[in-house]
Amino acid sequence: MPGRASADPTYIMGHSAEERERLIQQGGLFGPITERFLRGAGLAPGMRVLDVGCGVGDVTLLCADLVGADGAVVGVDRDPAALARARERVQAAGLEHVELREGDFREVTFDTPFDAVVGRAVLMYAADPAAAIRALLPHLRSGGIVAFQELDFTQLGALPQSDIADQIADWWRRTATQAGVELQMGLKLFAAYREAGLPEPELQAETIVGGGPDYGGYAYLAGVIRSVLPLMERFGVATAKEVDIDTLADRLRAELVRSGGVLPLQMIVGAAARKP
Repeated sequence: MPGRASADPTYIMGHSAEERERLIQQGGLFGPITERFLRGAGLAPGMRVLDVGCGVGDVTLLCADLVGADGAVVGVDRDPAALARARERVQAAGLEHVELREGDFREVTFDTPFDAVVGRAVLMYAADPAAAIRALLPHLRSGGIVAFQELDFTQLGALPQSDIADQIADWWRRTATQAGVELQMGLKLFAAYREAGLPEPELQAETIVGGGPDYGGYAYLAGVIRSVLPLMERFGVATAKEVDIDTLADRLRAELVRSGGVLPLQMIVGAAARKP
C-alpha cells in the first residue's frame, strides 16, 4: 500500500545505536508487565506468534520463551538496524524457533496463519490504529489472540510535585504531540479493537513506580529525553543547553530523594481479544 507508512506519525525516539540500547534497558523495566499480560492473554507452549513492530526484540524474546521450542515466533519491523540488534540477541540466546523479517507489518504476507498477534508501543505510531489491527487479522486463525500493549501518558508527574519531573513530562508531551504520536493510545485500545471488528477486549493496566536513590526510573526518563532531543530542538520545544542531558538523571534523582517523593512512569494498558 504505497505511501501509507509516510502518513504515520514520526517515530520520535530516533534510530541511533544509543536508542537501541535504551530500548533493551526499557525492556528490562517493562518485561515483567508484558510477560504477565501475554500469559493472561493466553500465549502458551507450541503456539505460532507474530510480534509486530518488534524493534530490538524484547517482546519477541518473551514470546519465544512462552511458546517454547515447539512453538514459533516471527518478528517484523521496518528498521533494519533494530532487526540486526534483535538477530544478535536471538542468536546469542540460541533460539532456532524465531524468525525476523523486515517490512511494514501491515503489508507483509505469510504462508501459515498465526495463533496470536502481539505488539507493544506500536499502534501509537500508526496513522490508523484500527486499520493496522484489521490488516493483521487475515494472518490470524479463527479464535486466535490479538494482544497489544500501548502506553498512556494522561498522568505524569511525581508526588510530591517535582519541577524537573514536570519539565520532562512537558518536553515529552509537546514533542510527541507535534510529531503526531497518540499519547492516549492505551486507553483508546478498546475503541480501536471494536472498530477493527474484534469483540470487546479484556483490558488491564499497570505502571512502574519508585523512589529513593536506586530507582531506575530516573535514568529511564533521561534516556527517553536523550533520544527525542534532536526533535525537541527541531520543533523548538527546548535546546540542548536547556535540557543539559548529561546531568538530567542525577538532577531528577536528587530532587526526588530530597523530597522523599515517588515517581510513576507512564501507564501500560493491555488489550486482549480473540478473532471471531
